[in-house]
Amino acid sequence: MSFSKNLKIEAYDSWEKGFNPPFIQELGKGILAKKTFQFYLLQDYLYLFEYAKVFALAATKSDNEHQLFHFVEAQYSILATELDLHRQYMLDYAIEKEEFNTVQPSFYNRSYTTNMLAIGHSGGVAEIIAAILPCAWTYYDYASRLKKRYQSSLEKNPYRSWIDLYADPSFEKSFEWMFDLLDELAEMKSAKEQQKVKQIFISSLEFEYLFWEMSYYEEMNLIPLSE
Repeated sequence: MSFSKNLKIEAYDSWEKGFNPPFIQELGKGILAKKTFQFYLLQDYLYLFEYAKVFALAATKSDNEHQLFHFVEAQYSILATELDLHRQYMLDYAIEKEEFNTVQPSFYNRSYTTNMLAIGHSGGVAEIIAAILPCAWTYYDYASRLKKRYQSSLEKNPYRSWIDLYADPSFEKSFEWMFDLLDELAEMKSAKEQQKVKQIFISSLEFEYLFWEMSYYEEMNLIPLSE
């Protein structure tokens, strides 16, 4: 098995932990509270801006036109397509434009994106891919599994469009290039360097889990501020 695909196996516990939070399962069942999904949408909207910056950092470190094209294309897709979809989702879920223009990132959101940006500045292309890959890969995997698990009730699920979006094969295709590139780069690394890449991947997986938990409990801060 390739280095990139083996990452999921080595991080199995963290991967499955991310699939089982109440946010994901209630989303799949269609019983997630509307206000909880609203909170998630606002935080994910902010997350995507920072996520796009990491692709820009990867582009500056690309060794050839092929790498550069993929990172620039992915960044454009985030800014031109995914953010637009989020804005439409927010309007559909009665979030006023003023709110998504003024919302602040939560502690967990800041921690996740700060970690990715730090890797974007200090790491190479392989390290950056390891940091950004869990987001897209888990979204596709989790949405696909939700679609299969709750197929009988999907038609009436208010979150069906979200599930359909991320379970679509075209979404998987949008990040498949990362596997080949990471495999290519990993071949040139020592065992110690490969282990570092694996740890970065697992850290981002753990941040994904924390993001779901943060969204479900609508937590803005690690320690609740006194009123």
